[in-house]
Amino acid sequence: MKKMKLKLPDLETQLLDLIQQIPEGKVTTYRTLAIALGDAIATRWVGSYLLNHPHSNKCPCHRVIQATGQAGHYISGNTLDKRQKLEDEGIEFYSDRIHLDYYLFEAFISEPPLIELRGLQDKLKQQIKLSPMKELPDQIAGVDVSYINPQKAVAAYVLVDLKSGKRIWSTSVQHPSPFPYISSYLAFRELPVHMKLIEKVRQAGKLAPVILVDGTGILHPRHAGIACHLGVVTDVPTIGITKKLLCGEVNLVGMQMRQSRTVIHQEKPCGLALQTKANVKPIYLSPGHGVDLEFVKVLAPRLVQGHKLPEAIYWADRLSREIAQDKNNPSREKSLF
Repeated sequence: MKKMKLKLPDLETQLLDLIQQIPEGKVTTYRTLAIALGDAIATRWVGSYLLNHPHSNKCPCHRVIQATGQAGHYISGNTLDKRQKLEDEGIEFYSDRIHLDYYLFEAFISEPPLIELRGLQDKLKQQIKLSPMKELPDQIAGVDVSYINPQKAVAAYVLVDLKSGKRIWSTSVQHPSPFPYISSYLAFRELPVHMKLIEKVRQAGKLAPVILVDGTGILHPRHAGIACHLGVVTDVPTIGITKKLLCGEVNLVGMQMRQSRTVIHQEKPCGLALQTKANVKPIYLSPGHGVDLEFVKVLAPRLVQGHKLPEAIYWADRLSREIAQDKNNPSREKSLF
């Protein structure tokens, strides 16, 4: 397994530093702050964090409003508190809105951390190998992550027999996970705990020929999802599995059980939609590392065993959640057997 030194930015501290730059008598928007961090896709996280951050009477978070000009939610739970603070600073409301043409502050001084992380994804993309596998493995494993609290993760590994779907072996690990969830940046939240998990699995001699990862592979805005990261860093063949389509286009009309259809992203075939149960939405598979799309197509129908998710991912998800939700002793390892 490759040694990986990954110094993650402290997004919470950097966000709080940004809002301190908003001068009295001005406002900014959640989206503007996300762009100052490096990517507008972080807007949802910015809004969520500011509703729950460490707060004091001197905190200027009331100066962050919605892109519509409306005040939006406030940490006190009362939007009127937010409006009153803004009016006390000389900001006028027209009906329930602020004119952003006049009051918007955008001149943040920042070295956007998310731009640097995208650069890491671009570098990793060059190391991905999409290689054909000559035959299907007898065993396959799934890995999934749940959270004991917002900053502590538990990752579970479940090894199954590919033909029967029966569980063979399982294990889990726990690890700090301070980086927040931001769509398309999942690897920076979960890769450290995944790496610790795979190291433990290797030491036990239970490493599967192919690992299914709860997260996307090359079917990703920058073709570098968490399955790619994990595959490259551990040098293990990986396939990404998601319930939702992160990017790309596919025709889902009339899909039948065990049928798969190719997902096109940026004019290239990058993944599959797979119908695993009747009358439910399909799941999405994409190569991570060490396998190609043709292998995924051959493997895909064999992953359908009765649950919506492949058995290995279904049981890894269940195990990680059971550990995370154990309020009496969440640190102990469990088994599903």
